[in-house]
Order: sequence, then C-alpha cells, then structure tokens
Amino acid sequence: MRTIRPIASGAFGLVEEVEDDRGRRVARKSFDPPRRPPPERDKLLARFRREVRIQSQIHHPNVMELLEHDLEAEPPWFTMPLASDSLQEKIKRDHAAAGFDPSPWQDILAGVEELHRLGFVHRDLKPANILRVDDVWVLTDFGLVLPMTRDTTTLTGPDSVYGSQFYAAPEQTQDFKNTPEQADIFALGCILHDAVEAQPRRVPFAQIQTSGPYAALIEKATEVDVDRRIPSVAAFRAALFDLWNTSDPSPRREDEANLLAAVVAHVGEPDSWRPLIAHLEGMPLSERQRLLRSIDAAMIARLGEADELLFARLATLLCAWAQSADFPGEYGDLVGDRLLEAYRHASTRVGSQIVLAALDLAASRHRWHVMIQVGAMLGPEADEALIDRLLIEIELDPGIVSKLRRIETTVSWPRDRWHPRLAALLSRRDVSQAE
Repeated sequence: MRTIRPIASGAFGLVEEVEDDRGRRVARKSFDPPRRPPPERDKLLARFRREVRIQSQIHHPNVMELLEHDLEAEPPWFTMPLASDSLQEKIKRDHAAAGFDPSPWQDILAGVEELHRLGFVHRDLKPANILRVDDVWVLTDFGLVLPMTRDTTTLTGPDSVYGSQFYAAPEQTQDFKNTPEQADIFALGCILHDAVEAQPRRVPFAQIQTSGPYAALIEKATEVDVDRRIPSVAAFRAALFDLWNTSDPSPRREDEANLLAAVVAHVGEPDSWRPLIAHLEGMPLSERQRLLRSIDAAMIARLGEADELLFARLATLLCAWAQSADFPGEYGDLVGDRLLEAYRHASTRVGSQIVLAALDLAASRHRWHVMIQVGAMLGPEADEALIDRLLIEIELDPGIVSKLRRIETTVSWPRDRWHPRLAALLSRRDVSQAE
C-alpha cells in the first residue's frame, strides 16, 4: 500500500490514509503503540487483534466497516473506508455557527443499539470515535469493546481503568471488565452535553450538572447509580426525540394543546382519549404529526390496557403516519419504536396492520432498526392468528415477500428466525422463483 498521509495516532497504533492495491483511498490502522513494557504491549496486541475480529463480524450501516486485514503481518493492520468528518469536528463547527444539529443522532443511537443487541458494550464512546462515511455516521475504535456476557478475558485486570475519562462512566473505575451496557448511556449523555453546550465543563466519572432544555436528559443519562440511569438506547432515543418534539417551533392550536393536556392528566381513562383521537382522525394526514409525536410509548401502552376500540383507532393513525412521508428522516427509528409498543398490545387485526406499516417504514426509510423490529414481531413466538392473517395479506399483495427478503438480505436475518410457517412460505417462493 502507498502511504499518503498520517491521520491520527493513539494507544493502539497509527491511522494513515493509504492507497490500496485496488487504487482505493482508504484508512489503514496499524498496531504501533508508544513504547511499552513487553507484558503491556502483548496485552495491547491481543486487544488490537480482538478489535479486528469483533468489528469484522458486525455488519451494520452505523458501525465502521472493515475492508481488509492481516493480523499476522508485522505490524498487524486493517483498513476501513476513509472518513470525511468526525463528530468532534462537527460539534466545533456547530458551536461556531451557534446551532445544535440533531441529524447525526439517529445514526449514533442506531449504532450503539446494534452493539447492545449483539451483546457488546463499546466502553469508549466519544465524539472522536464517531465518524462520517458517505453521509452516514458510524461508530469506530472498538479496542475496548466488551461482551456483556461477562465471560471476558484476561486482557484486563480487576483494577484496570480504560476509556476517555471525560466520557467514561463511574463504574468503569470500579470493575472495568464487568462494565454494563449503561456505561455507553453515560457516554451518550456526555456527548450530548458536548453538542448542546459551547463550553462544556464536567468532573470525570460524575453526574453532569447543567442547565437549559437538555439538562434533565443529560443529568438522567449520567446518573452515578446505574439503576437510576436511563436504562437503554431506546429510552434515551425516546427522551431525546420527545424533547425535540416539545421544543418544536411549529405552534399547536390552543384547542389541540388542551386535548393533549387532558390525556396526559388522565392517560388511563378512555373518556380523555376520545376527543383527541376524533380530532386526529379529522385532520389532514400532513398535519397530524405535530400531535402524534406527543403520544409517547407509555401513553400508547396505557391506552392499550384501557380500551381496545380506542386503541385500535390510535394504532390506525400511527400506521398511517409510519407509511407517510410526514416526519423528518431522523424520526424513523422513533416511529418504529412507537409501532413496536402498539404491537405489544394489539389484537390480531391491529397487529397485522402494524406489521405491514413497519414493513413499509423499514423499506421506504431503509432503517435497520425497524427491520430488526419487524423480525422480532414475526419470530417463532408470533401469534398463530397473526401469521394466518399475514399469509392472507401476502396472497393479496405479493410485494410483501420482497420486503421480507430485503430484511433477510440487509440485516442478515436468518430464515429460521421467522415464524416456521412464514419461513416455509418464503422457501416455497424461493423454489418457485428459481423454477
């Protein structure tokens, strides 16, 4: 490979821009740590090799792709696509322009959620490790990634402390090799703090105390006590996007605000929902989102428990919203989360409607997160009546099969992870198509 320029250096090695043997400009990371004693260097080399093996097995648009690697070379190396930007640099530019840009956050959260779904904890999330490749934000630098199965490794001792101190959770100072996934939530809170405050100041390993519209979210994400912290990426996403919704500059009419306030005050009472749902049903589709974005997952669940008919009407509204283009692109995964919550409380008829809406959303917005949710909805434990209904829908609309196959191809969804009857139908269609 022809070296073009150095990009960065760190504890594990050197990153350079190179031209590979195919003529591509790529980034090459080589193991070349600063001078260390042999035992420590050996551990770093083991971590470097582990980083490559893990990252090469994760295939997701928001996780940095590994192109080639040679772990037996001297020094070992791997290549990856060349980034055009880093979140660290973007945050600096955004502050210089006096604005906070929410657009990277759907990608960031999707990448972290995929790691957690696969049972990994990153443990070193920070703006410098979030890069932009072909207009997509990706997570990188997996040298400290940890399986959540706690079966780790002898690569760290019980007293080891790794990670960047201004983003690392306090539990990383106590038992690094048993760090829970909530450590990444802590780091996300720190990154958000960087993004919304021009001169963020914080004490390492401590809860952030701040002010402004994001204060409550940042403080909750950086709770010192793991049990009091935001529990998951989905919960962080919901809180962040709901915050954007409440600060949305598009005004709501006073009567709509009153309808919503009545539901919030009496969320488990069907009578409080009837006027709001009737109002939504009478609105043009393009205008509904300003209210639908205010109906969060907890509210959906409460209505599902309180009144089946009203819940079905709300689910229909949510499905129409998901199948429309009437929400910003960064809201795609959040809409998928709302559909999944509705699915958990739905009857067969409504459940099939939700599945079809989620399929449309996943295909139209190419959202891996929503594709995986559809896979979960239609897994081996899916309700038999729901599968009966879906098979009928497939006979009426053969295009559904192509969307299911797209999920299999895009997120490497194994055929045997569908419900057995759905898997059998897809296999029969494969044979028929081959003939």
